[in-house]
Amino acid sequence: MHFERLVIESGSDTFSLDLHRRLTIVAGVGRLERDGLINEFVSAIGHGRSGVHLELGSDAGTRYAIFRPVGGRHCVVDVDHTQDVTDAFLSSDGSVNLLDRAGLDERSATRTMRVTAQDLASRSQQEDAIATLARVDQGRLWDVAGKVLDREKALADVAAESGATVGDAEAIEEIERRHREFELAQAEHETFRHVWFMVGGITAIGALPAAVLLGPIGAIPLVLAAIATTALSIVFWRRFEDARRLEEAALAQAGANSYHAFQMHRVNEALANDQNRRTLVVAAEYLRAAVVEWKLLAGEIPVEWAVERRSEVRREANLLAIAPAPHPMSDRPVSTSDDLSYSLLRRLEGLRTLGAGGESFPAFLDDPLTSLDSEAKARLLEQISEASRRQQIIVLTEDADVADWARVESLTGDLRIVEPADRADRPSGGDDTPRRARRIAA
Repeated sequence: MHFERLVIESGSDTFSLDLHRRLTIVAGVGRLERDGLINEFVSAIGHGRSGVHLELGSDAGTRYAIFRPVGGRHCVVDVDHTQDVTDAFLSSDGSVNLLDRAGLDERSATRTMRVTAQDLASRSQQEDAIATLARVDQGRLWDVAGKVLDREKALADVAAESGATVGDAEAIEEIERRHREFELAQAEHETFRHVWFMVGGITAIGALPAAVLLGPIGAIPLVLAAIATTALSIVFWRRFEDARRLEEAALAQAGANSYHAFQMHRVNEALANDQNRRTLVVAAEYLRAAVVEWKLLAGEIPVEWAVERRSEVRREANLLAIAPAPHPMSDRPVSTSDDLSYSLLRRLEGLRTLGAGGESFPAFLDDPLTSLDSEAKARLLEQISEASRRQQIIVLTEDADVADWARVESLTGDLRIVEPADRADRPSGGDDTPRRARRIAA
C-alpha cells in the first residue's frame, strides 16, 4: 500500500498534501505538526473522521479514494474503474476501516508504522533503558504507565467527539497556558504602571519644593524613588512583552503556513465553542500531569516503548532483586549509523507484510536521525532511499541536514520534498508544497 494524496477539509478551508510513490520528506515540521500529520494519515485508513479524504494505491496496482464527506456517507471508490467498492472495506461495526482487515486499531497501527529515534536506539542503549526501568518500583511504574495510556485514550475520545484531534488539543492547551501567563503579566504591568504614575506625580510635585527648602540634596530621595520605579516599570513591561511574544509563538506554532495554517483554523473552531475548549484543555492537562509523573520515574523513555518491553523490564527487575548490579553509566554510547541501519531495516521489513494478504504499509520516520553527524545522516538517508524501492517511506523532520540532502536528491525524481510555503530559498524544481484548495480531485 502507498499513499498518494491526503486532503483535509475544515469549513471552507482545505489542506492537501501530495506524496511521492517511494519517498517523501516533509521538512521543517515540529513535534506537534509531525504528530498531527501521522495521526491524520493513520486515522484516514482507520475509522476516520468526516472531512478527511485519502487517495492510495495497493501493492497490486489498484488505486482507491476514501471519501468521508461531512454529513454524508463514507465510501471507497476504485479510481481506475470509477466503481464504489465500499462493501469490501467495511468493518464489523459498518464503518469504512482498512486497518480492521489487518487486525489493527489506530493506536497499534500508529505505534507500528511510526519509527522514532528511540525505536532505532542501539542495543546497548535499549538495555540501559530497560535496566533504568527495572530499578523503579514496578507497581508504581506500571500504574503510572497505565494512567498515561488511559488519559491518552480519554483525550483522543474527547477530541473525536469535538471534531478535533489530539494535536489540536495539545495546541489549544498550549495557547490557553500562554494566554493565562499573558493575562497575569498584563495585570502586573497595569498595576505597576499606576504606581509608577503616582510616584512620578509625587516626585514631580515634591522635587522642586524639596530642592528649595532643603537644597539639591533634599531632592535626591525623590529622584532615586523615581529612578527605581521607572526601572521596575521597565522590568514588568519586558515581562509583559515576553508573555505576549510567547503567546504569539504558541499561536504561530498552530497557525503558521501550510498544514500549520489549516491546523490553526481548526483550533479557532474548537476555541469558539467554550464547552469544547474546556473539555479539551482539562483532558490535555490531565494527560500532561500523568506524563510529568511518568518522567519523574522513567526520564525520557517513552511510555509505549516501555510497555512493549514490560516482560523484559520485569525479568530484569527480578534479577536485580536477587543480585543487584551497579547502576548503568549515565553517558550511554551514542548510536552509530550501523546500529540505526539495522534497527530501521528490521522495522521496515515488518511493515512490508503487515496488511491483509501480506500487503505492505507505509513507514513514517519521525525525525529518527538526530543522534548522527551530517556524514552519517547522508549515508543512512541513502539506505532509506534504497529501501523506498520496496515500500513507501515518509520522513517527517525539522532537521536542516535532512532537508538539505532532500533538496539535492529531489532533482533526480526519486523523492519529493515538502517544505513550509514561506521558504524563499527553496529550488524551483523537484519539490512540492501543501496546497490550499476549494475542491477535491478524485
